[in-house]
Amino acid sequence: MQGNGAAGAAGAMALGPTPAGHHAELNIIYGMVEELSRQLADNRRVTEEIVSGLGRVRNRAHERGLGNEDLLGEATDELFGQEPNLEAMLSILTESLDRAKQSRDANFTLLATYAKVFEGIINQFHVYKQKHVTDVAAWHRSYRAQLAEARAENSRLRDQMWEVQEHASRANSLLRDFRKKFDEDETRWDKRVREKATKQELRFWKRIAMPEIDEDEDGFWSDDDDLVDPVEKERLKNVEREVAEQANAGLGSSSSQQSEDSEGEAGDPRPLSGLIGGVAMERNRDGGSISTPPARPASTGSTGGHSG
Repeated sequence: MQGNGAAGAAGAMALGPTPAGHHAELNIIYGMVEELSRQLADNRRVTEEIVSGLGRVRNRAHERGLGNEDLLGEATDELFGQEPNLEAMLSILTESLDRAKQSRDANFTLLATYAKVFEGIINQFHVYKQKHVTDVAAWHRSYRAQLAEARAENSRLRDQMWEVQEHASRANSLLRDFRKKFDEDETRWDKRVREKATKQELRFWKRIAMPEIDEDEDGFWSDDDDLVDPVEKERLKNVEREVAEQANAGLGSSSSQQSEDSEGEAGDPRPLSGLIGGVAMERNRDGGSISTPPARPASTGSTGGHSG
């Protein structure tokens, strides 16, 4: 009846709207009411058992016609008959209680040890975390410092490279201006041309004075500006050889006519060097002949050649 009344009261309280903040208090109150209802139900059951037991005792006493003393004696005998069972149960319960206490103490010790070990692990973890954070922060600071130094060094090197390029550009500009002004000086240019022509003229007469020295011989005509390269000299020799062969072929066909003309004429024969391109031979007073001098260089006596 009380349980039904509590349920009805709870239902009546739940009819209206409940504020959101009161749900926790209401749940606690409902839990307390249910616990009290359960205890009351247990008490009622125990009371009913006691009342039913008293009813059985009274009925048995009424049936046997026992008085109070006889009833107490019978109950005492019954209780004494159950005493060994109670002692065994008490022993078992005591032993179970001791084991439970020992288990409780062992569990408490184990739990304390676990808490101590876990606390040490937590402390070590905090120390490691603090050290790790400190090391990472120091590494980041060092890395940023090194990066700043490297950037500063790169900037300094880049500035130096720009300065070197600027100086080189200025030096090249000055050098170009100097060469331009140096080449534009007509007096200096004419002097260089005259010196080059004089050197070539001097070498020309040296070769005439020393015909026995070959032009290809090393050590005598080295560093001569009027000497052509070996390939050009070989080509000129081939051209002269071809011209000489053609001239010899033409002379062989007209040898008889030239012999007749030479007997009737008193003049000198036509020189062959003109066909080859050299200087005509000159006869001396004794009737001998001298060797043909080498060809005069094309730049000899010129003032406008760019020999340098």
